[in-house]
Amino acid sequence: MQKKTSDSERHLNIPRQVALVYNADKPQAHKELLRIKKWLLQRKIQVIVAPRVTNAMKNANFVVAVGGDGTVLSVARHVAAWELPVLGVNVGRLGFLAATEVGAMFRTLARVLAGECRVEIRTMLSVTGTLRGKKFGPYLALNDCVVRSGSSGRVLQLKASVRDRALASYAGDGLVISTPTGSTAYNLAASGPIIYPELDVFLLCPICPHSLVQRPLVMPTFEVIEVEVLKPSLPRFSAWMVISRRRFILATGFLFSALSSKRNF
Repeated sequence: MQKKTSDSERHLNIPRQVALVYNADKPQAHKELLRIKKWLLQRKIQVIVAPRVTNAMKNANFVVAVGGDGTVLSVARHVAAWELPVLGVNVGRLGFLAATEVGAMFRTLARVLAGECRVEIRTMLSVTGTLRGKKFGPYLALNDCVVRSGSSGRVLQLKASVRDRALASYAGDGLVISTPTGSTAYNLAASGPIIYPELDVFLLCPICPHSLVQRPLVMPTFEVIEVEVLKPSLPRFSAWMVISRRRFILATGFLFSALSSKRNF
């Protein structure tokens, strides 16, 4: 949540119920969670607390995610269907997605309760696929979808297409399909550009391409991007796909599509 106005934002009603989700692996996250809970209860706000998203949070006005970027990504994936805003409080190493740091979290919450903040809409990816007639997905991602070569270390060959027309061929360690939000994640580490978060685009960034001409591509979100795993044919499992921290083994011939999700975060 940001304190600014644009066409891709909406108002947040003055909250009556807040859900608190924290990273149970970080002692500091639990410590700050207890402070936030006490602060909200003192202001007569109903609070639901859990280390992960639960169905009881469905009717909350918004969710406070206490942890790092991983916590925000996990929460976003689970609450997207409910269209709940997420406010990240960073107690981790990386805080690109957090709205506030620990030192300013009560000032930020006070503005939210006063109705001074707006909800910033972010595009999400929806990934589906097929392999030997079996369907895969759909899986939602706020950050990115990553396809990487398997443990063999062989060069991975991928073919990307749009509207049944060839878009690009990739040979290297893999490919990142990123939202603008995810442009500061793996895409950034792979030397891809940082995209302004409100742009309605996707980004295709090759990972360590074995070529002088393979460069990141920016695509509009109204397009459906199809990617096929071509090589290697050996070993049996040739690649990994990672979507929102979930990892899947892919075989040669796997074909998947990435498109803008109807459920924005």
